[in-house]
Amino acid sequence: MDRWVDPDEADPAQWRGTGPYGDLRRGAETVSVLERALRTPLPYQHEVDVHHDDVAEQFQSSDYEHARVVYNSGVDANRRIKLLTRGVLWGGGETHQRFQAQYRRPPPPTETVPFGEYTVWSRYQYGTIERTDNGLTFTENDENPDESLRELDWGTLFDPVQERLAELELVRNPTFGKYRLEELDEWEAYRTRFQYDPGAFAVDP
Repeated sequence: MDRWVDPDEADPAQWRGTGPYGDLRRGAETVSVLERALRTPLPYQHEVDVHHDDVAEQFQSSDYEHARVVYNSGVDANRRIKLLTRGVLWGGGETHQRFQAQYRRPPPPTETVPFGEYTVWSRYQYGTIERTDNGLTFTENDENPDESLRELDWGTLFDPVQERLAELELVRNPTFGKYRLEELDEWEAYRTRFQYDPGAFAVDP
């Protein structure tokens, strides 16, 4: 028989009681994003291959309709951040693009801060992409590749790049990374993104 609860009881826990799913309902079985970052050992590295169809929003470009990007993310034993991206952009016209880019932040001690400036090396080449039985085939045009090395602010980076750098910054220094995201009013957004993402960090949700 269920126990009787005083209708004037002000404690929500008394009304809720217990049950087979009580802990799950209260979130006790979900490891927090900060805890997952704290438990992730160094060196940390993982790679993911993503097909983007929302190029205009994700890459701030109306020239292409599709993107396929490999993100190779890592924090080494010295807490140096490296994110290598390589991929292709196509659709929307006859000229397509393949690229490589590396985003870096030096190990501590450093004058740079999380979500501040990143050293970015990039290389772009234009040509034509065709679908074949073996996948995507890129044929380069006669122009030489464009290559650059720049310091870029966090706010200028593409959204998919920001997401992967946010994960790396939280692995590198979880508490300071969280603090900086709170300063930028972005912690809740990234906490929500990572909360149930089993591919983020080395610890499952």
